[in-house]
Order: sequence, then structure tokens, then C-alpha cells
Amino acid sequence: DVALVAVPNAGKSTLLSKVTRAKPKIADYPFTTVVPNLGVWVPSNIGDIYGDEEDNFSFDHNGDPIPSSSNSKSLILCDVPGLIAGASEGIGLGHAFLRHVERCHVILHLLDATSKNVLDEYAMINRELLNYGTGRLATMPQVVVVNKVDVAFNEYDDATGKQGVFENQAQLETQLQEIMPHSRLMWISAKEGEGVDDLMSRVAMFVKKVKETTAAEERKMLEQIESEDQENIYDIYED
Repeated sequence: DVALVAVPNAGKSTLLSKVTRAKPKIADYPFTTVVPNLGVWVPSNIGDIYGDEEDNFSFDHNGDPIPSSSNSKSLILCDVPGLIAGASEGIGLGHAFLRHVERCHVILHLLDATSKNVLDEYAMINRELLNYGTGRLATMPQVVVVNKVDVAFNEYDDATGKQGVFENQAQLETQLQEIMPHSRLMWISAKEGEGVDDLMSRVAMFVKKVKETTAAEERKMLEQIESEDQENIYDIYED
């Protein structure tokens, strides 16, 4: 349902481990994710998001949710290895797994708010998505999520000895809005869990909307094909 896409060490695996029972490798260095990791998110407020259907949800013997095509209340998340410049041409680890992103409905584009190159990284990821294959990935719905807000905007961090790149969240938000083609922007700290529940609730509703829109477009296309086939049959009889 959702592909987690970002540069290395942006916090994708931390987010996946926070919202699902997946246990990806997490470390404070890049390229800790070398294969895609899958996790299933189950909303704690199922009734609020999907209506009164909670009793229909099923779990396995370990208590983990069982994803299925008939079970739309859960979300399957795919954590793809971090992308670097040139990924669409085969550079780095992410290229081999970008095909998995094509199977998803929504891209959750994580940004590292502590990175001094966060704006360039945002543009680079979108450029790699555009250059991969037919460019279809660039047309997929995105939600931009700025991570590490718990440490990003401190004037000076005594523990690390680092100065914040942006003075405050508003400064970064203004610059992001200038280059984003949509308004789906959220802020979290995956490590501390700040804003994570709200993020997942909103993503779940967005995925549901995207699925409904896709299904409606597919039905319309099928009806058009059937109508054209019927017209061709009439033309054959007239001839």
C-alpha cells in the first residue's frame, strides 16, 4: 500500500518499526537497509477510520495482523533501501528494489530535517523516481514527511555539538512549500513517536481515497472498452 522512500539514514526503518511489528536493522549510519522490509500497520481506532468493521479483522497465532485483499483496514508498508543520486541508473542499493514501489498506491517520502542538504535531497529523490523506468513513479501520489523534528531545530545541541540548519520549522516549511507540487506535508519524530499516530491515520485515509479513485478509473476504462467492443460487433453485422 505504502512505499517508504528516502535517502539513507533518514529514519525509514525507525518509522516502520514504530508503526508495525517489523524489526528492521536500525543503526546510526547509512545503508543499514539492504533489502526491502515489509510491515503491516493496524489502526488503533479502526472504527473512526473505516467504520464499524473491526470484528472482521483477523490475526495469526502470533497476534500479527493478516493482510489480504478483502482486509482494507490494514496498510502494508514497504521500506525500500535508501536512494542516492544515480539510483535510477543502477547506482547504490535502491535501484534493484524500485520495482517494488511501483506496486504500491502511495509514496511516503521521508526527509531528514537535520540534514543541511534536505531540500536538495528532496529534489534528488523525485528526480530519480522520474528517471526510473517509464517515469510512472513520479506520477504516484506522495506524502512528504519531515522526520527528526525533535532535534532538528535546536539552536545548539550540547550532546552533538551541532548547530541546527534551520532556525525553526516554519523556515523549512516555507522553503519546502516553494518546491512541492502539492500540500501533503507532515512533521514527525519517528524515534520519539511524535506525530506518528496522526500521520498514519491521515495516510490510511489518503490511501483509501487513492484506491477508490483508481478503482473508479479502472471501471470507467473497462466500460469504455466493452462499449467499443459492442460497437465493433454491430459494425461487423452491418458489413
